[in-house]
Amino acid sequence: MRILLLLLILIIVGCTKKKKPDCNYITDYYQTIYKADYEFETENYEKAFKLYQDAFNSCNPITTLGYNEIAKFTETTAILENYELTYEFAKKLILNGSELSKFQNNTSFNKFMASQLGQQFIEEYDELRKELVANADLKLRDELITMRIADQMYRGQGRDVDWGVQDSIDKLHEKRLIEIFESIGYPTDKIVGPQTKKYKFDVGLLLLHTKDSIRMNYFVPKVKEFVKKGTASPSVLGSMIDQHYLYNDQPQIYGSRVKQGGGYENMILDLKKVDSNRVSIGLPPLELKQKKDSLNKIKYGF
Repeated sequence: MRILLLLLILIIVGCTKKKKPDCNYITDYYQTIYKADYEFETENYEKAFKLYQDAFNSCNPITTLGYNEIAKFTETTAILENYELTYEFAKKLILNGSELSKFQNNTSFNKFMASQLGQQFIEEYDELRKELVANADLKLRDELITMRIADQMYRGQGRDVDWGVQDSIDKLHEKRLIEIFESIGYPTDKIVGPQTKKYKFDVGLLLLHTKDSIRMNYFVPKVKEFVKKGTASPSVLGSMIDQHYLYNDQPQIYGSRVKQGGGYENMILDLKKVDSNRVSIGLPPLELKQKKDSLNKIKYGF
């Protein structure tokens, strides 16, 4: 009996050790997503599928700014005719703000949409949209839109701008962002509803106009926690820090700020250190970023 009890304890301990801790998107997710994105863009769909699945098995799928992994994985499954997964992830897309037209206007989904599962998805679309709207904080979304408009009210209007007024607006935004971060976290599209041309907000833009001391002592650590949780994108964090250094006559350390004509604004010379810095906050290495930029330029002209 004592031997059996000891074996049971060893089994329980062994299972406990194998249990995966909470996902850290910086260490467990982003780098795999960037590799998957490159394979998708170069039409290596089998490789992309495996990499996306690896990432999604580590962490719940999200939509990283500039990479749209849920959408690209959904398209990958449709191309590979794995319609059960297409159906599952198409519903996730709707609950994250996508519209039916996204599928109707993309030829990759033609066969899926004509299938039995595709027809079922179409039938469920209205209810999914209702669920999205019902769960979204549209009042907060409208407030964030108003904040974005106020943020840009005086900027870019030349030397005659009353910067005292703009500074007062920025201070109000700082205070309100702290309240939002402490109460609900980082306001994602899923929380406040989908962005459109009419309904556009940009928390990352507001963060770039916070004062140095509060940015570096409060917002940077807070946003890094959100990046780990997958609610804020790494590019928001990198841009906040790099802009701070550049505005204080120091080189940037993540390579998030580029010149209009190409190349990086003043950056530390050690590119290995830049890559190490980038990976440490969830950004892709420079080489992979540059490959994606080249693909975007060929495909989309930017």
